[in-house]
Amino acid sequence: MDGEAKCSVNVAEGAYIMASIMVVSGIMVTILVLSGIFHSVLRRLGQPSVISHILAGIVVGPTVLGRAINLRQLGMRDAGDALGGTIRFVRMVFMFFIGLELDLRYLRRNLRRSLVVACGGSGICFVLAVLAGPFSYGFLHPGQGHFQPSNIYASTVLFAIVLTSTASPVLIRIVTELKLTGSETGQIAIGAAFANDMASLTALSVIIVTHTMYGKVPKEKESSLPAKAAVVAWMALTVWMAVNLAAWVARMLNRLKHGRQYISKYELCGMLLLVVGLSMLEQIMGYSASMMAFLIGLAMPREGPTARTLMDRLAYPVHQLFMPLCFGAIGARLDFAKIGNFTVVQLIVAITFTTLLSMAGKVAGTVLAGRALGITTREAVVLGALLNVKGYSDILAINFGNKINVWGETMQVVLLISSIINTFMAGPASAAIVRQQRRASHYRSRCLEDLSVDHELRMLVCIHDATSVYSMLTLSDLSKGRAPVAVYLLHLVELVTSHKYAITQQLYHARDSGQDEDEWGYAREIEQVASAVATFTYDNAILVRQMTAISNLGSMDTDVRNCVEDARASLVIMPFHKEQRYDGRMVCRHEGRRQLNQRILHRAPCTVGILVERCFANEVMEENHQVVVLFLGGADDREAVSYAIRLAVQPSVIVTVCRFLLPSGRGLSGNPKVMEEAMEDEEFMADLYARFVAPGHVSYMEKYVSNGAETVNALSSMVGTCSLFVVGKGDRAHGSRGMMTSDMGDWDEECQELGPIGELMSSDDLVGCGSVLVLQQHNKHKMKTWNKDNQQQQCHQAQDHQASVVDADVVVDIIGSFSSTSSSSYYSQQAN
Repeated sequence: MDGEAKCSVNVAEGAYIMASIMVVSGIMVTILVLSGIFHSVLRRLGQPSVISHILAGIVVGPTVLGRAINLRQLGMRDAGDALGGTIRFVRMVFMFFIGLELDLRYLRRNLRRSLVVACGGSGICFVLAVLAGPFSYGFLHPGQGHFQPSNIYASTVLFAIVLTSTASPVLIRIVTELKLTGSETGQIAIGAAFANDMASLTALSVIIVTHTMYGKVPKEKESSLPAKAAVVAWMALTVWMAVNLAAWVARMLNRLKHGRQYISKYELCGMLLLVVGLSMLEQIMGYSASMMAFLIGLAMPREGPTARTLMDRLAYPVHQLFMPLCFGAIGARLDFAKIGNFTVVQLIVAITFTTLLSMAGKVAGTVLAGRALGITTREAVVLGALLNVKGYSDILAINFGNKINVWGETMQVVLLISSIINTFMAGPASAAIVRQQRRASHYRSRCLEDLSVDHELRMLVCIHDATSVYSMLTLSDLSKGRAPVAVYLLHLVELVTSHKYAITQQLYHARDSGQDEDEWGYAREIEQVASAVATFTYDNAILVRQMTAISNLGSMDTDVRNCVEDARASLVIMPFHKEQRYDGRMVCRHEGRRQLNQRILHRAPCTVGILVERCFANEVMEENHQVVVLFLGGADDREAVSYAIRLAVQPSVIVTVCRFLLPSGRGLSGNPKVMEEAMEDEEFMADLYARFVAPGHVSYMEKYVSNGAETVNALSSMVGTCSLFVVGKGDRAHGSRGMMTSDMGDWDEECQELGPIGELMSSDDLVGCGSVLVLQQHNKHKMKTWNKDNQQQQCHQAQDHQASVVDADVVVDIIGSFSSTSSSSYYSQQAN
């Protein structure tokens, strides 16, 4: 006792302050190191970083290292107590960032379905928590003596929050790793997670306010309803004022920095100080500082340089430093030696019961909600497993239960381990189901010919610079038919060897001044594209998934193919390698892009289109946009007509189908394949006439030609009649199309990727012709043949790369954000 009193006096006098600082710094460094080691192993099992952070805290805490190091000599109870006060401000910034990441506009995409799924899973969990809550409290708190209904009620409510909560940031990372962000299942899961997070945090806020209210009202006035209402009203008013003050400051910064990409570092520090100051002020008022910081982040305007700077500058320190420390502190407080008289078997039974209760409630409720929405059972099980991830609201509820002395050490251990197991199981379980589902149905691109106009079209448009953004997105917007269109924009940036080593520093260090410091050219080009996409999406209210890939032209087709498979696109559109000059003529400035288009035509697992742009974006603003689709016969031409039909649904687009036929008496016979394809053409055109021509949705005309010369004359006469021609690539192999394109001269020799008709329409001989979109229907046999023929060529290319200064190509995914009114969001962050 004398030694402890002496130690306390020395600590109070500051004799051990420096030693305490060193110990706390050592604990932080140890948590960061162990967290990185654990995550390097667990990430291979599909586990999020939250589990690694908590496990690192448990190792540093009194359970493991705490037994060898006694911190009481420095005035600290354990590692958790040492970190608790040190990272107070870190926790505020972390919760502010979490609120900033929760973009509630994402809920608008599948609002009804997301809310139904969220209510289904959380509703069943809530019922189970109400039924099992008192039993769990009594089982884990034996020997409490007389009956304490207030503790049982509080424990049951907090227990319900733990079971019903979903950690949306953790779920987003799992969904991204499973490549489900583009699927409807992934979108519903993210929307439902947002709804669960908001409901759980709102309920926790009400509990905090209620507890504070009972603590602030004197005991003689506890039954006075006006006194309680006054406390609640005062706290709500102060919270509202603080949130609106922070949002007003952010909007003022946006006005002052209008047209700038980021705010300065001094303004950033001032904004963070304002958030921390308002949170501390609310804590003095009796509210939670962490919840206050979360609400401020949630209310921040998402557009403008302020939110963009906060997201970009805080992303790395939050995910790499703040998050490990916050969750490590939670694990460091747990002491498994203080579980009372419970045996290992009893502890395992309690953990298993709590885990199964949460899993069963989420999965069962999600399956029932899925049945009401028409979602398959397999997808509903995936949704239930994903929505069972923990890590945020449940941790806050556990901490609050410990703070108000409702739960003992055993209850905290059981709930925390249960949350870890649920999160640990969610990733592998969902991945196993998704892998099985993908093996059962591999990605198979649906040709536009087989895709109904009422069905959603998923398309990937590729650009090389900002000049192509408007035309590509305009064409995408017109392609939606009667259903929404899922647009993915891939910015292809050519990697130059001498620039490779400057990419990382240049990309992630944005300019605070208005001067042009873009020495290498990548950042400026990427920012121009992002700005053009943001402007278009804001003006046209279209949602675009924007991505950027940096690689050399030799491997860029692999990036496109991977993006097609991830987006499960049915159509990919590439820009033509030639650009229109001031006098209307086409000029080639990048020969490598032509070879890129050729490789994509042979390797892409879906329909491929090449857009020859000739002022298409400007002419689309006309009152009536004229589109002519040419049909000579064959699969590619059927694909072109199918695409043009989607354009015809738009009221501002007038589509005319022009069919070229051989004169009577010149029919083809003898070849079974040719006859079979001719029959398919006739059936397709008959269906087109009955469904679209006869009702007046599409105009129809026929032209009779005997050879290539007459075809050229007929096409020349159509110049100037429309702003967009849609044609099929086709070939001259056989059939009526072969006869109609024979004797056309040297067409189809310079640009084989366009076919004879596409090359003629895009040539300088037809300068007054509008834009041309050349489509090629996916052909699996052609792609396999191309892969087999090019194995040797790829081998030689790999040897050449090994002999060069740079040993390998680099593909950098820079931007992965849903562009609506802002150009950045949570989804741009890569999984740890």
